[in-house]
Amino acid sequence: MVNLLEPVIKGLKKSLQLIWMLTKIILPVSCLVAVLDYYGIINSIAGFFTPSMALFGLPGEATIALLLSVFVSFYAALGVITTIALDAQQITVLAVMIGICHELPVETIVCSYTGLRIPISAALRLVTALAAGLLLNTIYNLALGG
Repeated sequence: MVNLLEPVIKGLKKSLQLIWMLTKIILPVSCLVAVLDYYGIINSIAGFFTPSMALFGLPGEATIALLLSVFVSFYAALGVITTIALDAQQITVLAVMIGICHELPVETIVCSYTGLRIPISAALRLVTALAAGLLLNTIYNLALGG
């Protein structure tokens, strides 16, 4: 019985550590976004980026999630996404874009160890994320008649 209990306890400890780590990122970012929204800063940012984000079928507020994913972490973007009203299509497009270009500074350095130059790696990921978002939104619109 002790042999069975040990991996369960170890797994629970690791799970709690992960939950705590995610809470330390997502909760403050969500609160910050709520404060920025309260003071109208989110609307200003969203208004500026609305025309460009419309190409991807996304609201301007999605820019904040995308930028946080690029420069901070995937989990910071997740904190923002939870505060934005997005439909399934928008979440899918945004998730694909984030999945391609998340944590760009760190991951381009990691890619440089394979011989890929940093500017090329960053440009490839950014262009691919934008192209994938545009293509996916176009496919959705064609499929749904929008």
